[in-house]
Amino acid sequence: MKIMIVFFFIALVICLFYIQCLQSYHYSELSKRNRIRLLPLIAPRGNIYDRNGKLLAGNRLAFDCAVIPQEFNVDDKGLSRLSGLLELSEADLKKKLKEDFVAPFIPLIIKKDIGKETAISISERSVDFPGLIIQTYPTRHYPNSNVAGHIAGYVGKISEEELDVLREYGYKPMDLVGRGGIEFYYDDYLKGESGGMQIEVDAKGRELRVLGIREPSKGRDITTTIDIELEAFIDSLLEEHNGAVVVMDAEDGEVIGLVSKPDFNPNIFVSSSGYRKVTDLLGRSDYPLVNRAISGTYPPGSVFKIVTASAALDSGSIKHDEQLDCKGSYALGYRTFSCWKKSGHKLQTMAEGIKNSCNVFFYKAGRKTGVDKIEHFAALYGFGSKSGIDLPYESEGIVPGRSWKKREKMEKWYEGDTVNYAIGQGYLLVTPIQIARMINALALEGQMISPFIVKKIGDIDVSGSHKSWLNISGGTFNVIKEGTRRAVEDDQGTAKHAGVPGIEIAGKTGTAQAGPAGTHAWFAGYSPAGRPKISLVVFLEYGGSGGDKPCKIAAKIFKKLKELDYL
Repeated sequence: MKIMIVFFFIALVICLFYIQCLQSYHYSELSKRNRIRLLPLIAPRGNIYDRNGKLLAGNRLAFDCAVIPQEFNVDDKGLSRLSGLLELSEADLKKKLKEDFVAPFIPLIIKKDIGKETAISISERSVDFPGLIIQTYPTRHYPNSNVAGHIAGYVGKISEEELDVLREYGYKPMDLVGRGGIEFYYDDYLKGESGGMQIEVDAKGRELRVLGIREPSKGRDITTTIDIELEAFIDSLLEEHNGAVVVMDAEDGEVIGLVSKPDFNPNIFVSSSGYRKVTDLLGRSDYPLVNRAISGTYPPGSVFKIVTASAALDSGSIKHDEQLDCKGSYALGYRTFSCWKKSGHKLQTMAEGIKNSCNVFFYKAGRKTGVDKIEHFAALYGFGSKSGIDLPYESEGIVPGRSWKKREKMEKWYEGDTVNYAIGQGYLLVTPIQIARMINALALEGQMISPFIVKKIGDIDVSGSHKSWLNISGGTFNVIKEGTRRAVEDDQGTAKHAGVPGIEIAGKTGTAQAGPAGTHAWFAGYSPAGRPKISLVVFLEYGGSGGDKPCKIAAKIFKKLKELDYL
């Protein structure tokens, strides 16, 4: 018995010697690791402002409930109390603790944006939850809700795939990255650089002192060309319609207004309660996340007659004073192509054909000109290529022709295709921003300007647009501009509803066949007609006639532009 006691005593001494002497460094490091806590300090993203300094996207202080995995040692009873405080089920809490784990020393967020009152309540009970911390951080806030949502974009947590690509550029796990609009396009400037803080805590996890700190560096602010007051006004006009509106400074390409409907509230992507709303948003059949102004492609209908007129006049296929007869329809082989006016427009010149938006006139002018010239002039006006606007996901559209149809459809080009092409139908697809660029080029008599939406990054002026000239004669532009002016000013003009007393306006309407669901409706115009300052495009999906609702909306926008001193 004595031998056994001596044996156990010797074994105890050896164990104590092993732990206190041989393993002292190991346990000392474990102690330090529990005593010293590393907390990330998230960098605020740069603010996004409109042209007048009004906030489009900023930051607000938010509170996250997080745990340090290596210190969080709470039994089932404690988890039950914590789930009650967070209004989070125990099952979801346990799931987050398991699935969101990254490393023992990296804070694991169990609920985001818990609110100030909840954060204070949990902090007061921190002694009951060792390893639990409240993190304060700046989160994205969009004060205008849905208004300008497509322009500002939204942010989301970086994915593992994105992190693999972006890690070398300073991105870290849990970083927020831009997902659309300016947030995505200018993410490198907006994101800032996060910092960190090293603190010492006691055995219960309470903070004793700050050992070191590296302050986060805020992202750079961005100033846009957008006027949020105008943007909100246009948004209200489109409340019952799907479509898009583009308002552009004719002289330098600044986009003053850019609205797409349906829209979305970017705040739901950063809200702790926004998951269900995001899911519903992504499941909608009308695609509210698509910026129709730059990404949606549609047949332009009669607004494209400006291109056909340019090709016909400048190539000499049609003389400016040459008259073509419209009897209400046009026969080609076994097919009959109708004019919108069944009784016909009789004899008319190019300017009159534009004023009346006569289909038969342009059927004939298109055939005289030929598909190759129409395709060439469409490309000159920027169709089939991106406008260059500094927003993501811009579409190029489709400019068809002989080779395109042979390649894409495995068919040859027919004269009937040319007839449809001449009035903006058939295979042709365009975006509203491309139409804005076209009408602006007409307004400036051949100067092509690339639209842009950001004018300053920090204090650096980055405004400026790529400019080029179309090789089209001044005489051609004079005839077309005369037609667009008369379309608004004449009592019989198709765009007469766009007129506003005291404001000189020129424009062109478009009504594009869009299958059994109806017709898309367009208005494209500029003002003042003599010395253009503003170009405007209104597009309504399945909006009926281009001479009706789009023109009436355009008139209200021109009037508002006058009030805001843009005209």
